[in-house]
Amino acid sequence: MQWSNRAMLNWLIENISDSGGIMKELRKIRLGELVDFQTGPFGTQFSASEYVNEGIPVINVKNIGVGMVIRENLDYISEQTRDRLSQHILKTGDIVFGRKGSVDRHAYIFQNENGWVQGSDCIRARKKTPVNMLFLSQYLEGNGVKKQIINAAVGSTMPSLNTDILKDITVLLPNIEEQNRISVALKKIDDKICLNSKINDNLEQQMHLIFENMMAKAATHKLSGKYTIAQNLATVVTGKEDANFSVPNGKYKFFTCSNTPLSCDEYAFDASSILIAGNGDFNVKHYSGKFNAYQRTYVLTPDKKYFGLLYLASLYRINSFKSRSSGSIVKFITKSDVENIPVFIPNDRFYLQELNKLIYLQEQNKLENELLVNLRDWLLPMLMNGQATISD
Repeated sequence: MQWSNRAMLNWLIENISDSGGIMKELRKIRLGELVDFQTGPFGTQFSASEYVNEGIPVINVKNIGVGMVIRENLDYISEQTRDRLSQHILKTGDIVFGRKGSVDRHAYIFQNENGWVQGSDCIRARKKTPVNMLFLSQYLEGNGVKKQIINAAVGSTMPSLNTDILKDITVLLPNIEEQNRISVALKKIDDKICLNSKINDNLEQQMHLIFENMMAKAATHKLSGKYTIAQNLATVVTGKEDANFSVPNGKYKFFTCSNTPLSCDEYAFDASSILIAGNGDFNVKHYSGKFNAYQRTYVLTPDKKYFGLLYLASLYRINSFKSRSSGSIVKFITKSDVENIPVFIPNDRFYLQELNKLIYLQEQNKLENELLVNLRDWLLPMLMNGQATISD
Protein backbone atom coordinates (compact mmCIF):
# COMPACT_ATOMS: atom_id res chain seq x y z
CA MET A 1 0.00 0.00 0.00
CA GLN A 2 1.31 3.47 -0.88
CA TRP A 3 0.84 6.13 1.77
CA SER A 4 0.46 9.82 1.02
CA ASN A 5 1.79 12.26 3.62
CA ARG A 6 -1.78 13.08 4.71
CA ALA A 7 -2.80 9.41 4.98
CA MET A 8 0.26 8.61 7.07
CA LEU A 9 -0.29 11.63 9.33
CA ASN A 10 -3.94 10.68 9.83
CA TRP A 11 -2.92 7.14 10.76
CA LEU A 12 -0.45 8.45 13.35
CA ILE A 13 -3.05 10.80 14.84
CA GLU A 14 -5.69 8.06 15.05
CA ASN A 15 -3.46 5.26 16.36
CA ILE A 16 -0.85 6.93 18.60
CA SER A 17 -2.05 8.73 21.68
CA ASP A 18 -0.78 10.28 24.91
CA SER A 19 -0.50 7.59 27.60
CA GLY A 20 -0.10 9.95 30.53
CA GLY A 21 3.62 9.28 30.83
CA ILE A 22 3.43 5.72 32.17
CA MET A 23 6.96 4.31 31.94
CA LYS A 24 7.31 0.91 30.33
CA GLU A 25 9.62 -1.81 31.60
CA LEU A 26 12.78 -1.87 29.50
CA ARG A 27 15.56 -4.44 29.54
CA LYS A 28 19.20 -3.32 29.18
CA ILE A 29 21.18 -5.77 27.07
CA ARG A 30 24.38 -5.91 24.99
CA LEU A 31 24.13 -6.27 21.22
CA GLY A 32 26.40 -9.31 21.40
CA GLU A 33 23.67 -11.13 23.35
CA LEU A 34 21.08 -10.43 20.65
CA VAL A 35 22.92 -10.97 17.38
CA ASP A 36 25.86 -12.75 15.80
CA PHE A 37 28.38 -10.64 13.91
CA GLN A 38 30.22 -11.51 10.70
CA THR A 39 32.93 -9.36 9.11
CA GLY A 40 33.02 -9.07 5.33
CA PRO A 41 35.33 -11.05 3.04
CA PHE A 42 38.85 -9.71 2.60
CA GLY A 43 42.42 -10.78 1.96
CA THR A 44 42.57 -13.98 -0.04
CA GLN A 45 38.77 -14.44 0.07
CA PHE A 46 37.86 -11.67 -2.34
CA SER A 47 39.42 -8.90 -4.43
CA ALA A 48 37.97 -5.88 -6.22
CA SER A 49 39.07 -7.37 -9.56
CA GLU A 50 36.16 -9.83 -9.22
CA TYR A 51 33.55 -7.09 -9.65
CA VAL A 52 31.46 -7.35 -12.83
CA ASN A 53 29.13 -4.96 -14.65
CA GLU A 54 25.94 -6.87 -13.76
CA GLY A 55 25.09 -9.60 -11.30
CA ILE A 56 24.60 -9.92 -7.53
CA PRO A 57 24.73 -6.54 -5.71
CA VAL A 58 27.39 -6.04 -3.04
CA ILE A 59 26.78 -3.66 -0.13
CA ASN A 60 29.88 -1.63 0.70
CA VAL A 61 30.36 1.30 3.09
CA LYS A 62 29.30 3.75 0.37
CA ASN A 63 25.91 1.99 0.21
CA ILE A 64 25.06 2.25 3.92
CA GLY A 65 22.47 4.95 4.53
CA VAL A 66 20.14 5.86 7.38
CA GLY A 67 18.61 2.48 8.20
CA MET A 68 18.53 1.40 4.56
CA VAL A 69 20.71 0.60 1.57
CA ILE A 70 21.80 3.38 -0.78
CA ARG A 71 21.32 1.84 -4.20
CA GLU A 72 23.45 4.32 -6.10
CA ASN A 73 26.92 3.13 -7.15
CA LEU A 74 26.37 -0.51 -6.23
CA ASP A 75 29.10 -2.99 -7.14
CA TYR A 76 28.26 -6.46 -8.51
CA ILE A 77 29.71 -9.96 -8.47
CA SER A 78 28.88 -13.11 -10.44
CA GLU A 79 26.66 -15.88 -9.04
CA GLN A 80 29.73 -18.10 -8.94
CA THR A 81 31.58 -15.61 -6.72
CA ARG A 82 28.47 -15.18 -4.57
CA ASP A 83 28.24 -18.94 -4.03
CA ARG A 84 31.90 -19.05 -3.01
CA LEU A 85 31.23 -16.31 -0.44
CA SER A 86 28.20 -18.13 0.99
CA GLN A 87 28.83 -17.08 4.62
CA HIS A 88 28.56 -13.43 3.52
CA ILE A 89 25.20 -13.73 1.75
CA LEU A 90 22.66 -11.41 3.38
CA LYS A 91 19.19 -12.38 4.56
CA THR A 92 16.06 -10.34 5.19
CA GLY A 93 16.32 -8.84 8.68
CA ASP A 94 20.11 -8.61 8.75
CA ILE A 95 21.69 -5.30 9.74
CA VAL A 96 24.89 -4.14 8.01
CA PHE A 97 27.38 -1.70 9.56
CA GLY A 98 30.34 -0.02 7.88
CA ARG A 99 33.72 -0.70 9.48
CA LYS A 100 35.01 2.82 8.81
CA GLY A 101 33.83 6.37 8.17
CA SER A 102 30.20 7.03 9.15
CA VAL A 103 30.22 4.25 11.73
CA ASP A 104 26.98 5.36 13.40
CA ARG A 105 25.00 4.40 10.28
CA HIS A 106 23.67 1.02 9.29
CA ALA A 107 21.43 -0.57 6.66
CA TYR A 108 18.51 -2.88 7.40
CA ILE A 109 18.14 -5.62 4.78
CA PHE A 110 14.62 -5.72 3.38
CA GLN A 111 13.03 -8.57 1.41
CA ASN A 112 14.07 -7.16 -1.97
CA GLU A 113 17.74 -7.18 -0.84
CA ASN A 114 17.66 -10.80 0.34
CA GLY A 115 20.54 -12.71 -1.28
CA TRP A 116 22.79 -9.69 -1.76
CA VAL A 117 26.34 -9.89 -0.37
CA GLN A 118 28.14 -7.87 2.32
CA GLY A 119 31.30 -6.10 1.18
CA SER A 120 34.80 -6.36 2.59
CA ASP A 121 34.48 -3.18 4.65
CA CYS A 122 31.21 -4.18 6.36
CA ILE A 123 30.03 -6.06 9.45
CA ARG A 124 26.78 -8.04 9.37
CA ALA A 125 24.51 -8.55 12.40
CA ARG A 126 22.08 -11.51 12.37
CA LYS A 127 19.45 -12.42 14.96
CA LYS A 128 20.34 -15.24 17.38
CA THR A 129 17.70 -14.64 20.09
CA PRO A 130 14.04 -13.53 19.94
CA VAL A 131 14.22 -9.87 18.88
CA ASN A 132 12.41 -7.88 16.23
CA MET A 133 15.29 -6.89 13.93
CA LEU A 134 13.33 -4.08 12.28
CA PHE A 135 12.66 -2.61 15.72
CA LEU A 136 16.36 -3.01 16.59
CA SER A 137 17.30 -1.18 13.39
CA GLN A 138 14.87 1.63 14.26
CA TYR A 139 16.29 1.79 17.79
CA LEU A 140 19.87 1.98 16.48
CA GLU A 141 18.92 5.21 14.70
CA GLY A 142 18.43 6.90 18.08
CA ASN A 143 20.87 9.59 19.19
CA GLY A 144 21.90 7.73 22.36
CA VAL A 145 23.07 4.60 20.53
CA LYS A 146 24.75 6.62 17.80
CA LYS A 147 26.80 8.48 20.42
CA GLN A 148 27.75 5.16 22.03
CA ILE A 149 29.03 3.82 18.73
CA ILE A 150 30.92 7.01 17.80
CA ASN A 151 32.57 7.21 21.23
CA ALA A 152 33.56 3.53 21.14
CA ALA A 153 34.97 3.65 17.59
CA VAL A 154 38.75 3.65 17.30
CA GLY A 155 40.86 6.03 15.22
CA SER A 156 40.99 9.84 15.31
CA THR A 157 40.97 10.79 11.60
CA MET A 158 38.93 7.83 10.31
CA PRO A 159 36.69 6.20 12.96
CA SER A 160 36.48 2.43 12.59
CA LEU A 161 34.46 -0.42 14.09
CA ASN A 162 35.10 -4.06 14.83
CA THR A 163 32.90 -6.86 16.13
CA ASP A 164 34.17 -6.50 19.72
CA ILE A 165 33.09 -2.85 19.81
CA LEU A 166 29.63 -3.66 18.46
CA LYS A 167 29.14 -6.57 20.85
CA ASP A 168 29.53 -4.21 23.82
CA ILE A 169 27.02 -1.59 22.63
CA THR A 170 24.07 -1.60 25.04
CA VAL A 171 20.43 -1.16 24.06
CA LEU A 172 17.15 -0.86 25.96
CA LEU A 173 14.43 -3.22 24.80
CA PRO A 174 10.74 -3.52 25.66
CA ASN A 175 9.20 -6.99 25.51
CA ILE A 176 8.87 -8.67 22.11
CA GLU A 177 5.15 -7.87 21.82
CA GLU A 178 5.86 -4.17 22.33
CA GLN A 179 8.77 -4.35 19.87
CA ASN A 180 6.40 -5.75 17.26
CA ARG A 181 3.78 -3.05 17.88
CA ILE A 182 6.30 -0.20 17.73
CA SER A 183 8.02 -1.54 14.62
CA VAL A 184 4.68 -1.76 12.80
CA ALA A 185 3.89 1.86 13.68
CA LEU A 186 7.29 3.15 12.60
CA LYS A 187 7.28 1.00 9.47
CA LYS A 188 4.57 3.28 8.07
CA ILE A 189 7.20 6.01 8.09
CA ASP A 190 9.96 3.69 6.86
CA ASP A 191 7.77 2.55 3.96
CA LYS A 192 7.23 6.15 2.87
CA ILE A 193 10.99 6.81 3.07
CA CYS A 194 11.63 3.68 1.00
CA LEU A 195 8.97 4.69 -1.55
CA ASN A 196 10.54 8.13 -1.96
CA SER A 197 13.95 6.51 -2.48
CA LYS A 198 12.54 4.21 -5.17
CA ILE A 199 10.87 7.16 -6.88
CA ASN A 200 14.21 8.97 -6.87
CA ASP A 201 15.89 5.92 -8.44
CA ASN A 202 13.29 6.05 -11.22
CA LEU A 203 13.75 9.81 -11.65
CA GLU A 204 17.51 9.25 -11.94
CA GLN A 205 16.96 6.69 -14.70
CA GLN A 206 14.70 9.14 -16.57
CA MET A 207 17.35 11.84 -16.33
CA HIS A 208 19.97 9.50 -17.76
CA LEU A 209 17.73 8.55 -20.68
CA ILE A 210 17.03 12.21 -21.52
CA PHE A 211 20.70 13.16 -21.26
CA GLU A 212 21.89 10.21 -23.37
CA ASN A 213 19.24 10.96 -26.00
CA MET A 214 20.37 14.59 -26.09
CA MET A 215 24.05 13.70 -26.45
CA ALA A 216 23.34 11.08 -29.16
CA LYS A 217 21.43 13.67 -31.21
CA ALA A 218 24.19 16.23 -30.68
CA ALA A 219 26.83 13.74 -31.86
CA THR A 220 24.92 13.08 -35.11
CA HIS A 221 24.12 16.79 -35.67
CA LYS A 222 20.39 16.18 -35.18
CA LEU A 223 20.33 18.68 -32.30
CA SER A 224 21.93 22.11 -32.48
CA GLY A 225 23.64 23.85 -29.61
CA LYS A 226 27.06 24.77 -28.31
CA TYR A 227 29.80 23.18 -26.21
CA THR A 228 31.29 24.91 -23.20
CA ILE A 229 32.97 23.90 -19.94
CA ALA A 230 31.80 23.81 -16.34
CA GLN A 231 33.67 26.90 -15.18
CA ASN A 232 31.68 28.99 -17.68
CA LEU A 233 28.40 27.85 -16.13
CA ALA A 234 29.18 27.63 -12.43
CA THR A 235 31.42 28.78 -9.63
CA VAL A 236 33.83 25.96 -8.76
CA VAL A 237 35.28 25.91 -5.24
CA THR A 238 36.25 23.37 -2.61
CA GLY A 239 35.00 23.19 0.94
CA LYS A 240 37.24 24.52 3.69
CA GLU A 241 36.60 22.06 6.52
CA ASP A 242 38.44 18.93 7.65
CA ALA A 243 36.85 15.62 8.66
CA ASN A 244 36.66 16.64 12.34
CA PHE A 245 34.15 19.37 11.47
CA SER A 246 31.25 16.91 11.54
CA VAL A 247 29.04 16.45 14.60
CA PRO A 248 26.36 13.85 15.34
CA ASN A 249 22.83 15.06 14.54
CA GLY A 250 23.94 18.47 13.27
CA LYS A 251 21.56 20.95 11.64
CA TYR A 252 23.10 20.85 8.17
CA LYS A 253 24.52 18.36 5.67
CA PHE A 254 28.30 18.06 5.63
CA PHE A 255 29.52 16.63 2.32
CA THR A 256 32.80 14.77 2.40
CA CYS A 257 34.29 12.37 -0.15
CA SER A 258 32.08 9.62 1.30
CA ASN A 259 28.95 8.66 -0.62
CA THR A 260 26.90 9.39 2.52
CA PRO A 261 26.91 12.96 3.89
CA LEU A 262 27.65 13.66 7.55
CA SER A 263 26.15 16.53 9.55
CA CYS A 264 27.42 19.77 11.07
CA ASP A 265 26.14 22.85 12.89
CA GLU A 266 27.43 25.56 10.54
CA TYR A 267 26.78 26.07 6.84
CA ALA A 268 28.93 27.78 4.21
CA PHE A 269 26.69 27.26 1.16
CA ASP A 270 23.01 27.93 0.52
CA ALA A 271 22.33 26.94 -3.08
CA SER A 272 21.51 24.21 -5.59
CA SER A 273 24.93 22.66 -6.13
CA ILE A 274 26.73 19.66 -7.60
CA LEU A 275 29.26 18.01 -5.28
CA ILE A 276 32.18 15.97 -6.58
CA ALA A 277 34.42 13.90 -4.31
CA GLY A 278 38.02 14.86 -5.05
CA ASN A 279 39.33 11.51 -3.86
CA GLY A 280 38.00 8.11 -2.81
CA ASP A 281 35.42 6.80 -5.28
CA PHE A 282 34.95 10.24 -6.95
CA ASN A 283 31.18 10.16 -6.40
CA VAL A 284 28.95 12.92 -7.79
CA LYS A 285 25.92 14.21 -5.86
CA HIS A 286 23.51 17.13 -5.96
CA TYR A 287 21.86 19.07 -3.15
CA SER A 288 19.64 22.12 -2.69
CA GLY A 289 19.72 24.03 0.59
CA LYS A 290 22.16 24.97 3.32
CA PHE A 291 25.24 22.75 3.68
CA ASN A 292 28.98 22.62 4.22
CA ALA A 293 31.77 20.73 2.49
CA TYR A 294 35.05 18.97 3.16
CA GLN A 295 38.26 20.49 1.80
CA ARG A 296 38.62 17.79 -0.88
CA THR A 297 35.02 18.09 -2.09
CA TYR A 298 34.34 20.29 -5.13
CA VAL A 299 31.21 22.44 -5.02
CA LEU A 300 29.81 23.56 -8.39
CA THR A 301 27.03 26.16 -8.11
CA PRO A 302 25.47 27.00 -11.50
CA ASP A 303 22.69 29.26 -12.60
CA LYS A 304 19.58 27.26 -11.64
CA LYS A 305 18.55 26.69 -15.26
CA TYR A 306 21.72 24.59 -15.74
CA PHE A 307 21.43 22.61 -12.48
CA GLY A 308 20.17 19.34 -13.97
CA LEU A 309 22.31 19.61 -17.11
CA LEU A 310 25.54 20.26 -15.21
CA TYR A 311 24.81 17.42 -12.77
CA LEU A 312 24.44 14.89 -15.62
CA ALA A 313 27.43 16.28 -17.55
CA SER A 314 29.58 16.06 -14.40
CA LEU A 315 28.36 12.56 -13.55
CA TYR A 316 29.09 11.18 -17.02
CA ARG A 317 32.47 12.92 -17.23
CA ILE A 318 33.63 11.65 -13.84
CA ASN A 319 32.39 8.12 -14.60
CA SER A 320 34.31 8.24 -17.88
CA PHE A 321 37.37 9.45 -15.99
CA LYS A 322 37.06 6.53 -13.57
CA SER A 323 36.69 4.04 -16.43
CA ARG A 324 39.78 5.35 -18.22
CA SER A 325 41.73 5.24 -14.97
CA SER A 326 40.75 1.63 -14.16
CA GLY A 327 43.84 -0.35 -13.21
CA SER A 328 46.00 2.73 -12.64
CA ILE A 329 46.54 4.62 -9.41
CA VAL A 330 44.54 7.87 -9.41
CA LYS A 331 44.56 9.46 -5.97
CA PHE A 332 42.56 12.61 -6.65
CA ILE A 333 40.73 14.81 -9.12
CA THR A 334 42.15 18.30 -9.64
CA LYS A 335 40.25 21.57 -9.75
CA SER A 336 41.27 21.88 -13.40
CA ASP A 337 39.66 18.49 -14.12
CA VAL A 338 36.40 19.78 -12.68
CA GLU A 339 36.50 23.22 -14.27
CA ASN A 340 37.05 21.68 -17.70
CA ILE A 341 34.15 19.23 -17.62
CA PRO A 342 32.60 19.55 -21.11
CA VAL A 343 28.95 20.56 -21.26
CA PHE A 344 26.70 20.62 -24.32
CA ILE A 345 23.97 23.28 -24.13
CA PRO A 346 21.15 22.51 -26.59
CA ASN A 347 19.26 25.28 -28.34
CA ASP A 348 16.07 23.32 -27.66
CA ARG A 349 15.38 24.27 -24.03
CA PHE A 350 13.10 21.24 -23.58
CA TYR A 351 16.10 19.24 -22.37
CA LEU A 352 17.14 21.77 -19.72
CA GLN A 353 13.56 22.10 -18.49
CA GLU A 354 12.96 18.35 -18.26
CA LEU A 355 16.25 17.66 -16.48
CA ASN A 356 15.55 20.46 -14.01
CA LYS A 357 12.00 19.24 -13.39
CA LEU A 358 13.27 15.76 -12.53
CA ILE A 359 16.23 16.84 -10.40
CA TYR A 360 14.07 19.20 -8.32
CA LEU A 361 11.55 16.40 -7.77
CA GLN A 362 14.45 14.36 -6.42
CA GLU A 363 15.40 17.22 -4.11
CA GLN A 364 11.83 17.46 -2.79
CA ASN A 365 11.77 13.73 -2.04
CA LYS A 366 15.13 13.89 -0.27
CA LEU A 367 13.92 16.79 1.88
CA GLU A 368 10.75 14.90 2.72
CA ASN A 369 12.81 11.87 3.74
CA GLU A 370 14.91 14.03 6.07
CA LEU A 371 11.72 15.26 7.75
CA LEU A 372 10.34 11.71 8.01
CA VAL A 373 13.57 10.44 9.59
CA ASN A 374 13.35 13.23 12.19
CA LEU A 375 9.70 12.32 12.87
CA ARG A 376 10.58 8.65 13.34
CA ASP A 377 13.49 9.44 15.66
CA TRP A 378 11.28 11.74 17.74
CA LEU A 379 8.47 9.21 17.97
CA LEU A 380 10.50 6.11 18.93
CA PRO A 381 11.58 7.19 22.47
CA MET A 382 8.04 8.43 23.20
CA LEU A 383 6.63 5.00 22.33
CA MET A 384 9.33 3.23 24.33
CA ASN A 385 9.08 5.23 27.54
CA GLY A 386 5.31 5.22 27.62
CA GLN A 387 4.66 8.88 26.73
CA ALA A 388 2.67 7.61 23.74
CA THR A 389 0.83 4.38 22.99
CA ILE A 390 -0.39 2.58 19.89
CA SER A 391 -4.07 1.72 19.58
CA ASP A 392 -5.01 -1.84 18.59
